[in-house]
Amino acid sequence: MPVTPLHFGPGLALKGAAAPVFSWSAFAVVQVVIDCETIYYLVNREYPVHRFLHSFLGAAVAGLLAAVLFLVVVHVSFIGFPRLIVPLTATSTARGEISVLGVLLGGLVGGLSHPLLDGVMHADVRPFMPWSDYNPFLGLVGLVPLHLACVASAALGGAGVALWKRRSNGRST
Repeated sequence: MPVTPLHFGPGLALKGAAAPVFSWSAFAVVQVVIDCETIYYLVNREYPVHRFLHSFLGAAVAGLLAAVLFLVVVHVSFIGFPRLIVPLTATSTARGEISVLGVLLGGLVGGLSHPLLDGVMHADVRPFMPWSDYNPFLGLVGLVPLHLACVASAALGGAGVALWKRRSNGRST
């Protein structure tokens, strides 16, 4: 299924571990951007459906480009709608969502994690393209354990984000 929300779980775990310096929003946006490639090829009935953006090289490029566009939208929003953006700077957890470092990390990690996660379950993913067609991740773990790990990482990440928020509510950050 393209644009699986299960991919968001590992990103939320990273947000829970490093909230002030990681943008989960950028991570999630990149997951969707990369899966637009799959949707395009599925709609057009062209196979394979996982192509360049599902390689580490393509995903890194997509991740960085999406992160830069994300930053542009956020910073233009600061200028046009300052009152809407103020809540996004209220805590260190929130600032991580829009900081340059947080967004670039979120975009890059989001991009690079995508071929890994899809590579475990899709035979047409070639993570090392254009240098190799070999996929060493295929079948590394079963589909159910993979999905459970994504859900568990989301739960742990959610708990981590809650702790960051609770901690930052107790003092001015």
